[in-house]
Amino acid sequence: MGEHDPQAVQELFAAEPVESTSPDAARWMQLYEELVAMMERQLEETRAFATSAPDAMRQYLSRENIAILEEEIEAFKSRLAYWTTSGAGQQ
Repeated sequence: MGEHDPQAVQELFAAEPVESTSPDAARWMQLYEELVAMMERQLEETRAFATSAPDAMRQYLSRENIAILEEEIEAFKSRLAYWTTSGAGQQ
């Protein structure tokens, strides 16, 4: 199994517009809203699946899938908050 790649997230953040007033900034805010919503659905579905899974699988999901999804959701919520408060959503 592969390790979680934090560089992929850093590269994503580096691809964002530099200025919050950029015409692309509103699009990034929308993308983060959609990404967070999608990942929250994945998290909910994974948690629901884990409730009926064998103990070993439930523990695996908790330590891997669920933990990674929670971490990434928080990171993407932070970026969404940045774009929302920076004025991109105010245009």
